[in-house]
Amino acid sequence: MPKQNEFVISKYQNEKDFQKNYAKLGKKITDVVKHKLGGVTANDPEYWGLREMLTPEMVDMLNKMKVRRHYTLDDLIKLHKGVDPKHIEEVYEQMSVIGIIEYDYGDNYTHNLKDDHPIPNAPKIKRYKLSFFVPGSAELFNSSVDRIEKNPAVTSFFERMTFIPLAGITQMVAPGGMGIGMHVIPVEKAIDAQQESISLEKISYWLDKYEGHIAAGICSCRASRAVLGDGCTDDVNDWCVQLGDMADYTVETNRAHYITKERALEIFELAEKNGYVHQITNIDG
Repeated sequence: MPKQNEFVISKYQNEKDFQKNYAKLGKKITDVVKHKLGGVTANDPEYWGLREMLTPEMVDMLNKMKVRRHYTLDDLIKLHKGVDPKHIEEVYEQMSVIGIIEYDYGDNYTHNLKDDHPIPNAPKIKRYKLSFFVPGSAELFNSSVDRIEKNPAVTSFFERMTFIPLAGITQMVAPGGMGIGMHVIPVEKAIDAQQESISLEKISYWLDKYEGHIAAGICSCRASRAVLGDGCTDDVNDWCVQLGDMADYTVETNRAHYITKERALEIFELAEKNGYVHQITNIDG
C-alpha cells in the first residue's frame, strides 16, 4: 500500500489529547478489519478525519446511530431523549451539509424494469443515514472546492480511506473488481456489439427513471488529488453525476446542480471519448 501523502497532514494526527468518542465513531463506521477488531488510534484516518470535521456533540449523537440505517426526525428525537427537537434537527442538517450524514425522502420510485418511474404524490419523509467512509462521507467531505479550501486535511483523509480498507486484499481481486466498491456499467455505444443487454445495465435506464432528479458536481477524486500534488489536467467540474435521492441531497447541500438528461448524456459521451469507465456504487442496489 502506498505511504501516506505528506502534502497535507492533519493537526489531529497522533494528537496526545486522545478523544475516545471520536475513536469509537471511527471504529463504528470503518470497514478496515484491523481497526474494526482492534480499535482506532490517533494515527488512523478514521480518527483524525472525524476530528477535522465534527464537534464533540455531533460525535456523541452519531455514536448512538447504527450505520446505514434510516432514521426519521421522530426516530432521532426518541434516540436523543431530553434534547430539544429543534436542536436535534439543526445539528443533523449541519451534519448533512458536512457530509457525515446523508438523507433521502423515502423509497418513492417503482421497481418495474419495463416501466420504472417516480411514484406520483408519494409522501416525502426525510430519512437520515450514517454512511460508510468510501463510498460515503470521505468523498462528501471533498465534494466541493470551498470545502476542500476550508479544510485541506480532508483530502488526505479521503486518500487514506481509499487505500487502507483494501490493503492486502487488492491482489486477490479478479479483473472487473468482483463487485467490490464500484460496479461498471457501459454507455449505449459500448454495448451495441453485444447480443443481449439488461436494461439495468444501460445508462439510459437510470436517466429515464430519475429524469428531473439528475445532478452533476465536481469530481472529488480529481479535486482532492490536486491538493495533494497529484492531480491531472482535467477540469474537476461536472464529472460526477448523481441520480434520484442522491441528486436531491447533493443539490440541497450545495454540492451539485440539477442537469437535464441530455446534459448527462453529453457528460457520459465525453467521458467515453476520453477513455473513462462509468461506475456506480454497489452498496445501494
